Amino acid sequence: MSVLDEFTFPFCVTAYSFNGDKSQVALCPNSNEVHIYARSGTQWVQTHVLKEHDLLVTSIDWAPQTNRIVSCSQDKNAYVWTFDQAAVVWRPTLVHLRINRAATQARWSPQENKFAVASGDKCVAICYFGEENNWWVSKHLKKPIASTVLCVDWHPNNVLIACGGTDMKARVLSAFIKGVDQKPPSTAWGERLPFNTLCGEFESPSSGWVHSVGFSPDGESLAFASHDSSITVATPATGDVTSVRSPNLPFKSLVWSDQSTIVVSGHDCSPMVYAFDGSAWRLVTKLGEDDKSRRSSTASPSNSNSAFNLFRQMDSRSQPAKTSGAADGMLKSVHQNTITELRSDPSGNPVEVSTSGLDGKLVQWRVQA
Repeated sequence: MSVLDEFTFPFCVTAYSFNGDKSQVALCPNSNEVHIYARSGTQWVQTHVLKEHDLLVTSIDWAPQTNRIVSCSQDKNAYVWTFDQAAVVWRPTLVHLRINRAATQARWSPQENKFAVASGDKCVAICYFGEENNWWVSKHLKKPIASTVLCVDWHPNNVLIACGGTDMKARVLSAFIKGVDQKPPSTAWGERLPFNTLCGEFESPSSGWVHSVGFSPDGESLAFASHDSSITVATPATGDVTSVRSPNLPFKSLVWSDQSTIVVSGHDCSPMVYAFDGSAWRLVTKLGEDDKSRRSSTASPSNSNSAFNLFRQMDSRSQPAKTSGAADGMLKSVHQNTITELRSDPSGNPVEVSTSGLDGKLVQWRVQA
């Protein structure tokens, strides 16, 4: 079976992130709050609610080593949350973002000494802790970004960053911060990397918004998923730029499982695995198709209430409920609505990923290429 764990919350999950050992998860229930849940057997039990944001929380990222959470929101703010062991509470620190539009995504760097916040202000804020002021400050990556930035991803060297957005392009830029970063070794992306150096720029094949970007494990290739239902893989060392068109609905998230395997997900409700066979990238499987006989939600608290299930079906899929059979109107996929986010395993296990959906499901998968 490709499904390792599945749980259904009574609300849609629009953003989430596990801690380092996956014993806790921070998620957004489509509101201005961040809820912290702890694992208790087969259940998830709420332990904290973080309430500093005024508008919808758009992204959450939990640093596995330092145990800090960064959250960003449509209220143009970001907070770094640190757990106070003595008081058993999460303490927020406001980040000085200096943006005039909504923040769209936040991601910690590999060394967890800085993080990036994408925004609708045509920039990416690179945030680091200012010792002299004792708070989180930022520098902006601006040129040549021409529109809202929807996604970011860090290179393994902790300096380069990829971003994509509504100008239909994916870019690789230098986020080198003097006094914070050490000079990185040269890569195929460049040698001298002062802040805001453009190291690569790639356009969506059919001018679709770029919803997700990701560096390969060795950092030598960049993949991005576009709203035109395509995946593009660029390798600067060889100059190869390969695009794969899909007949499926648009993708929203992308992660690398290993050097030759990419997992994507989005509006089609099933994560899809693409693999490089030596000559081309090809779709090899849809996760969950081997689990048709499993119970649809073994950990869901609503299984015993058939009436509740009918109303939940109407709400999660915006379709009339059918009463002639338990399986009527249900998709064959594990998720019953759009997959909002796809994340790699926080402990670095290459064969495990997780997803959240508008149907309220949080699912952990084993990748089978």
